[in-house]
Amino acid sequence: MGETILFIGDSITDCSRGADKLGLGGGYVDAVATRLRERGDDAVVRNTGIAGNRIAHLQERWQADVLDHAPTALSVYIGVNDTLVAFWEGRPTPPKLFEERYADVLAQAVAAGVPRILLVEPFYVDTEQAAAPWARGNAFVREDLDRKRPIVRALAERFGAAFVPLQAPVDAAVAERGPAVLAQDGVHPSALGHRLIAERWLAAYDALTAPGR
Repeated sequence: MGETILFIGDSITDCSRGADKLGLGGGYVDAVATRLRERGDDAVVRNTGIAGNRIAHLQERWQADVLDHAPTALSVYIGVNDTLVAFWEGRPTPPKLFEERYADVLAQAVAAGVPRILLVEPFYVDTEQAAAPWARGNAFVREDLDRKRPIVRALAERFGAAFVPLQAPVDAAVAERGPAVLAQDGVHPSALGHRLIAERWLAAYDALTAPGR
């Protein structure tokens, strides 16, 4: 029997999964599932991402949307909304609280016996798109997220999870192609951006599931 891989997160993971008959959405989760099928992997892929979610929302729905599925591999991609809401609604998630809440759900997953966990680093691209509520807060968002991204890396090490780095490869791609090609509003990836995430995720997953691990 193959893996049951569960992806949880915000809109980047959700990616209109409710409109998809397969429930995968049109983003990196679907790209990962497609690549796994293409190489003959019989993993079952599930997506429980919900647009707008912050780490507190994941805590609230962790049992039903993660543990009840009994995944053998769990991918968590969260954090950018904790920063964005701090900017445009004045509701911050201080780094210490972000870490405490994130550590809580990971501890629950480990206690439930989830054998493989991957933590995805939240990224941000400076944007000039006027329609984005955070467009005038590039400096704020970068600074706030810069305090949360190392927490995700540290938690991966603490809980024996794989870390999926995104900010550096996204920055490199933006330098080469321009921000609009990767994430026009600074947050939501384009098709190219989702492919980049899928590639980085698969690299981390393959390392995590390699023989001898």
